[in-house]
Amino acid sequence: MRGEDFLSVIEELVYQVTGISELTPDTDFIRDLALNSLDVANLVCAFEDRFQVEIPVRDVWKLSQVRDVIEYMQKKALPYSL
Repeated sequence: MRGEDFLSVIEELVYQVTGISELTPDTDFIRDLALNSLDVANLVCAFEDRFQVEIPVRDVWKLSQVRDVIEYMQKKALPYSL
């Protein structure tokens, strides 16, 4: 899956959790979207469900920007199809 495809899926999931619809690869979940720990936990659960992966707690805080999630999922969720 291409980065643009992951971005679209991530935008959809972020919108479902937060109501925020426009993201860029540089969007920071905490700084730009002001997500709290519950929002982050809900978003991680949504990523896990959609991409059929388990994200260990030690990896969660490495995923601070949309770009980080795209790169992580490209490594962990292959082969994933929309």
